[in-house]
Amino acid sequence: MSGYSYRGRNPRGYSSYTQGYSKTSPTSNLPPDRDILQGLAKSPLQTVARPPTPSTDKEIKITNLHYAGSYNWVEKPSPTIIVPGSPREWLNKSLPYQVHADDGFSFKDQNGYRSPNAVLLPLITAVDEMSKRNGDDFDWASIDFVTDRNNLRKLLRWIAGGTINDFRIDLQLAGKHTVLFNRWEDRYKEQMSGRTFGFNFEKASTRPAPGCVDSTGHHRIVRYDLNGLKMVVRFEVDACIASEAPTSAPKSTPAKPGSSANVDDLIGALSGVTLSTAVPGSSPSTVADGAREIIVIHGGAEVPQSAIVELTTRSERNAASFDFKESYPQLFLSQTPHHFLAVHERGRFTRMTKRQLESPEIKNLAVDIIQPDLKKLRRVLDVIMALAIKHGERGRLSLVCQGGDLKVYERVSDKSCLPDDILQRFDV
Repeated sequence: MSGYSYRGRNPRGYSSYTQGYSKTSPTSNLPPDRDILQGLAKSPLQTVARPPTPSTDKEIKITNLHYAGSYNWVEKPSPTIIVPGSPREWLNKSLPYQVHADDGFSFKDQNGYRSPNAVLLPLITAVDEMSKRNGDDFDWASIDFVTDRNNLRKLLRWIAGGTINDFRIDLQLAGKHTVLFNRWEDRYKEQMSGRTFGFNFEKASTRPAPGCVDSTGHHRIVRYDLNGLKMVVRFEVDACIASEAPTSAPKSTPAKPGSSANVDDLIGALSGVTLSTAVPGSSPSTVADGAREIIVIHGGAEVPQSAIVELTTRSERNAASFDFKESYPQLFLSQTPHHFLAVHERGRFTRMTKRQLESPEIKNLAVDIIQPDLKKLRRVLDVIMALAIKHGERGRLSLVCQGGDLKVYERVSDKSCLPDDILQRFDV
């Protein structure tokens, strides 16, 4: 077992930040939690064993990182995204300042909430829209895994051992070898406790990007090579260090994580950078398949990878217990270059620690503590791919972790996770 653990984004007793929230009245009723075995065969096909501690495996590195697409959800009767959208922009306000406690509901999985019949459809749609905008075709058939970062973190928690929350990931093979990881949650929204300050800290510390004022959350998609596996990974973005005056969009270029330079110096440097924004007023387009429909509005800004920020808040009482080993995998798997930790006393924020993924401190941590589990994750992904290929494109498998045991189940329904015309993109 590794010398660290993973926690969810809102552990008890901590003030944390999660993208997207709703001001719905606290008296509103949420639906009951879903059963983790819902829609699965009664008996598992097999149990997946934790890999042994690797001793000769190569260091796990992410290479050939590229921005693939992005989008913002907006509150509409039908599922609607802004492409490319933009994260909220970091204001770099002087401390201290006071914020109110969080209230209402937060999204546990906004993609599942807004597109429950095809959680990967907004991802595919956003990437294809950006490829079309740049005058090329995204090579889906070359990809090995399409997933949310959240799924990879759940597998890492299982690999690390110890006490972990139960989880489920629904799998489907697309084309010859591409494994689609569909995030599964027991609930899509959660009632906030009124004892955290992360959401309102984000509101007070950032502003909506031009064209994204009504957004309820920003998602970014990157593609990269994980020691030979070609990955497409989606993740939420809390904020970005951005220009005040976005203009026309440049063609996408390889994304680069932030350097180890001083973060405040970088904020100053980027204040003069011009980001992209789509022309407002363009006609929405629709990707539809019966109950699965995504309406696309063109707007927002294409933000460089070097500007992406992850926000975390802690109370003074709990600040000393914050261990960066817990946050590193989240930053690593999305190559998020900046992490801002803000500390408060009853909502009065007084200090902030800014770290960078490429700093010597973080790199040493990765080599000494986290690499063994990343190596195990790489092995587990090979096992999962082999399972998916064995069961073929008609196979419907689910990974279910209960009580620390990871088992493979067949799903009862043969319903596809994506429309047929979308799946054709993965054919060679």
